[in-house]
Order: sequence, then structure tokens, then C-alpha cells
Amino acid sequence: MNKFVSSLLGAFTGTWIAFFVIGIFIFFSGIAMISSLASSTISPIATIGDNAILRIDLSGSITDKPYNKSLQELVNNDGNASNLYEILGAIDHASTDSNIKGIYINCDGAGMGVASATAIRNALISFKKKSGKWIYAYGNDIAQGDYYAASVADKIFLNPAGALDIHGLTSSILFYKGLLDKIGVEMQIIRVGTYKSAVEPFMLTQMSEANKQQTSAFIGSIWKNITSDIASSRKVNADDVQAYSDSIGAFQDAKIAVSKKFVDELCYEHQVESKLRKLVGITETDDLNFVSPSDVMNSVITDNSSGEHIAIVYAEGEINVDGNSSSINSKDIVPEIIKLANDKSVKGLVLRVNSPGGSAFASEQIWEALDFFKSKNKPFAVSMGDYAASGGYYISAGADRIFAEKTTITGSIGIYGMIPNVKRLANDKLGITTDFVSTSPNSNLSAFEPLTPTQRNAIQRNVNRGYELFVARCAKGRHKTTDEIKAIAEGRVWDGESAKEIGLVDQFGGIEDATKWVANKAKLGRDFKVKIYPEFKPDFINLLYATIEKSATIRMQQSYNPELLRYALTVQDILNKDRIQCRMEDICLY
Repeated sequence: MNKFVSSLLGAFTGTWIAFFVIGIFIFFSGIAMISSLASSTISPIATIGDNAILRIDLSGSITDKPYNKSLQELVNNDGNASNLYEILGAIDHASTDSNIKGIYINCDGAGMGVASATAIRNALISFKKKSGKWIYAYGNDIAQGDYYAASVADKIFLNPAGALDIHGLTSSILFYKGLLDKIGVEMQIIRVGTYKSAVEPFMLTQMSEANKQQTSAFIGSIWKNITSDIASSRKVNADDVQAYSDSIGAFQDAKIAVSKKFVDELCYEHQVESKLRKLVGITETDDLNFVSPSDVMNSVITDNSSGEHIAIVYAEGEINVDGNSSSINSKDIVPEIIKLANDKSVKGLVLRVNSPGGSAFASEQIWEALDFFKSKNKPFAVSMGDYAASGGYYISAGADRIFAEKTTITGSIGIYGMIPNVKRLANDKLGITTDFVSTSPNSNLSAFEPLTPTQRNAIQRNVNRGYELFVARCAKGRHKTTDEIKAIAEGRVWDGESAKEIGLVDQFGGIEDATKWVANKAKLGRDFKVKIYPEFKPDFINLLYATIEKSATIRMQQSYNPELLRYALTVQDILNKDRIQCRMEDICLY
């Protein structure tokens, strides 16, 4: 019996040891494979190759800056054209690279703001002027944003069974007041600014007249620029663009888009590829040499790690004191700016802002750090993206020069506080009651009790002080009086074109224009170096973090209805964020 037991235990032990060894082998093999995959995505390719075509896939979410791709994206070869930095850089390089014969735009429904589409459009126009090379665009169905960017193409092709969607702009806002009333939650709101509408979804069931007025003004101006630009590129009248929009073109026969001169020809993708083969002079049996923006940028990467250079700092997302990689966190960006200010090799700074705002406290910390940078007598410019509003404008206001697209959304100089009162939810809905003993009359500032008049007045004074400080920062940076700023503040949102007229913006242009301006002020000449901050480090650890974050996001998106998920994330956001905010409302512009 003892022998049998010993043999059995030995067998089990041997089996478990074998499984353990195999597991260790698989684990380290997996790490090696992932590391190899990660490094392969960042290693510069030797050459672009002959008869190359820069392929820009307008699909997925297009961010401002390079980001660490997840394992899912690497395996699926996803996201090669997922950031504006690479797209714009690749277009610029393609204009002078003799191996790149032209640009092919695949319109597949990109998730990007209007200003991002404007930046791509302007880069394509510059490409044509500098190089004289061709641009072709194709889509099975062409969305409005894709079409706006691609309308400068020499030829636009549409699938015969597809549609061109030009429908105008709509600003859509979700209102939660009715739901909050049903569940017994009161949002106690303190604000400054007639137009400060970020709080309206929690206190109203529809847009206020002031909000409708400002929204109508800025989306009307943006739409006017879009129709004018499309008309100019396609050599039609702006009225024709509006008429097509009014006719709900997305549900019309594709032939109408051709007859109206918005599209050049109806054909299938393989037929477009045949046309491309003729353009580059290869046979039908030859493969097209498509290169992505990422491929192009990797092929021209130079070592900018040393020597005099301009720092480009990306400030993308909501402004918080602390948060995840998709937000602007003052605890991370402030030390970075201070370090750049003290670095003698950094001769100037471009802050790329794409933010609707956020924490008033965090915005002030970032403003002060940028003011410290300026005290070193280094030029500082801001390049605005889709949004640079409220806190996004707060951190921009001190720049020596502010660049924006005509279609940028900015302004919203205002501030508010929002404190939930869940007493009725807890008492009446959940049966939860609270009691307390205090040493002072105002020591119990709790979500389970409504604000007293004394408490509300104290918070209002705090919000007023925050607003006055915000206005003072804008007045100092814009070289205006506080009364002049207040006349255009009150939380009002402006489009880029209007913002330039009232002095909130200095010049129309993108990040390249801002960088050239700083280089000129720093007297660096034409051949200057730039370096991106925070530094982009696509290594194994960042790949692992990105994969975990991406997996969590995918699980949420698959598990919940999109509208319910948006609501749930909004509620979670309210509970987690600072109580005093300088932030514009969530606008779904489509």
C-alpha cells in the first residue's frame, strides 16, 4: 500500500511539476512574442519602396497624439492612422519623397472632430500645392466628416451601392433632470455665467434660450465654413451643398451625388485599385505598395533626444488633478512643464490643446506652470484642436500666440460647482437614514443633506472668486481689461472664426504653423528640431497597460447599451471629479 501511495504521489508531483514548467515556458514565450511584436511596430523601416502610395484610412477614433497601442490593435493591425500627429506628418513628408507617388484616402467613417478634419484637409491642400502629386479618395459609404477632409481630392469615387452623407450639423445633449427627479437626486448647482450650460442637463429638461442662442451661432458658423470649403474644392455653389444636405442625401441613389458633382465616379474598390496601378505605372498583377502614415513617420524618424529643440506638449482630454492616460492630469503635466522651463536645450514650447476643460484647481496649476515657463523668456504658443474651451481655454490664455482652426470650439469662460443631494433617494427609495452630531454648524457638508443657505452662499463666493481669477488670467494673457473679457465671457462658447474676431484667438492655423512661429521667435532657423512630451514610449510595459485598459473598455461597450453606458459614465464622472469646474457641456456634434 505504501508503495502504491508513494507511486501515486510521485506521479501527481511529476505531473504538476511538468505543468508548472510548461506554464513558465508559455508565459515567457508569450512575453517574448509580445515584446517582439511591440518592438516591431516602432522600428523604423529602411525605405518606403518604389511607387509607394500613402494610404490614409479615415476610420476609427483619430486622436491628436501617438498613443500606446493595445495587443488587440497590434494583432489586428489596427490604428495605423489613428492619430493626427502621424497623419499630418506623413502628408507633409509625402510631398517631398520621390518614392511616394500620391495619396489614397479610404473613407470608412472616422471618429474625429470638425477641426481635426479641417487640419487634414488643409494638409492635403498644402501637399497638392507643394508637390503637384495626385490625391484619390474612395468610400463604400462616405460620411460627412470624411467627405469634408477628402473633398480636396483630384478624384472621389463612391461604391455604386453606397451613399454620400451630407446632412448638416446637429448639437445633441442628453438631459438627466427627469431621471434624477425619479430616483430622488437633486443636483445643487452654483454657477457664474449666463451661458455656462454644462450644468443644464442636471437642472433642466431642455436647452435654455441662452444656450440655444450660442449653440445656433457657433454651429451655424462652423457649417458655413464647411459648405464654403466643399463648394470651393468641388467647384460648385455653397447653395448646392446646402440643398443636397436638405434632401437627405444619405438615402438617395448614389448617381445623384455624381450628377451634383460631389463625386466623380461610381465604382467598386477593386476598380479604384486598377486606376491606382495605372497612376503608378504597374501591371494588374502587381501588388500596390500602400504605406500607412505610421510607416512613413517611422521611416523618417531622427534622433531629437539632444540639442536645442522646441517642445510640443500634448494636452488632450478632460483636465483633472489625477486620472488615467486619456486625461490631462496636473500632477503629471505641471512637473513636465517646469522641467522644460529649466532645460536650456528647450528653446520654446507649443502646447497642443484638445480639451473641453475640467477641474478649476488643476487648470490654475497648469496655467501657473506655463507662466513660469514664460518667465524664462522662451516663446510659448498654443495650437487648438477640436476643443479648447473653459479649462481648455484657461490653460491656453497665457500663450504668446494662440492658433486655432476656424472650426475649433473655444471660449466658455465660466465656472460652476455641482453637489448632489441624495437624501430623498436614500430615505424614500432605499430606506437609508443618517444622523449626525457636529461640533460646528457647518461641519456636516454631506451629500445626504441639502445645503443650508449659509453653505450655499459660501460655495457661491468660492465660485465667484474662481471666476474672477479665470477672467484675470484671460485678461493678462490677452492684454485686455477684465471688463473686456467679461463682455465675451459669461460661459459663452465660440467657434474659432468668431473667437479670432473678438480677440480670444490670434491666428488661423494648425500645430505646424504654431511650431514654425515658435521656431522663428526662438531664432532657430528653418532646420529646427522638435520633441514630443509626454514622451511616447511604446515598450512592453506600456503595451501591457494599454491592453488591459482596452480590454476593460471593450467589455463595458459590449455589456451595456451605448446610451446607458454614456449616462453611467457621466454619473460616475460627477461623483469623482472636483466640485468646482471650468468645463463646457458635453456636445455630440454630428
